[in-house]
Amino acid sequence: MSNFLNKISQAFSELTPSHRAVASYISENIDSVAFKTLEELAEDIGVSTTTVIRFAKTMGYDGFSPMQKEIQSEMRNKAALPERLNQSESIPDNEILKRTMANDIKNIELTFSALDDEKTNETVETIESGKKIYVLGMRSAFSLAHYTYSRIAQILANVHLIQGTGMFYPEEIADAGKGDVCIAYLFPRYSKTTANLISYMRKQGVKIILFTSMNHSAVNSYGDIIIPCAVRGISYKNTYAAPISVVNYLTAALVSKNMETAKKNLAKAEDILSQGYYLGL
Repeated sequence: MSNFLNKISQAFSELTPSHRAVASYISENIDSVAFKTLEELAEDIGVSTTTVIRFAKTMGYDGFSPMQKEIQSEMRNKAALPERLNQSESIPDNEILKRTMANDIKNIELTFSALDDEKTNETVETIESGKKIYVLGMRSAFSLAHYTYSRIAQILANVHLIQGTGMFYPEEIADAGKGDVCIAYLFPRYSKTTANLISYMRKQGVKIILFTSMNHSAVNSYGDIIIPCAVRGISYKNTYAAPISVVNYLTAALVSKNMETAKKNLAKAEDILSQGYYLGL
C-alpha cells in the first residue's frame, strides 16, 4: 500500500460522510485519479469540487493540486522498473508460460471490449486519407512504432517512422501539417518527449491516433482518436500483445481497402529483395 493510501486508511474513521466518499473513490481508483482534473474527479464521485478541496485540506494539503502531485509522484515511483520488479508476482517456473499467455489473452479481450466499429472504422479511414503518416513511440514503445511502420509501409507509400537518431526529432516533423496523421504510442511511464512532439504536431493540424493505456483521461487529451489498450504484464514490463493485435487489424483493413496499391508496393519490395537478399536455401 502506498504512503498516501496509508494516510487515507488511518484517517478514514474520522472523516465526514462526504469525505469518506472521496477517500473511498480515490483508494479504489488511485491510478486514474493521478491524471484527472478536479472537475472530472468531483463529477465521478458525485460531490462538489469544494468537497474534494476540503478533503485534500483535511488530509494535510493546501488544496487539490498538491495532493494530486503527491499521488502522481507515488505513481511514478511505483512505475519505476526496479520497484515494479520488486513488486512483481513470484511465479513458479512451470507456471510462467501459462500465466504469460493467459495474461496476454486477457489484455487482448479487454482491449477488444473497449473498441467499437465506429472508432476502428474512423481509425482506418484517417490513416488511409493521411497525406503523410508519421509513427512515433519512445523506448520500449519504439518496438511498437517500428512494427506498425513495417506493416503499414508495405501498403501505403507515405509512411514515416520517427526515429530521433541523434535527437533530430524537430527535423523529422518540421514539415508535418494539416492533412497529415501521426500514430503515437504513449504508455506508462508516459514519455514526455512523445507528449511534447504530438502536442506540437497537433497544433500544426496533424491528426493524432493515440494508443495508450485505459482510464487515463488526462493522457487522452493528447490525441484525436484514442485507442485504449490493456498492457499490464505479469512481471515488471508492460506487454504489448493487445496493441500489436490492433495493428494487425489495421493492417488487414488497410489491405482490404487498398488491395491494388498493396500489390504494387509488395511487388516492388519483392523485386528489390530478389536481388541477392536471400540465400536461396
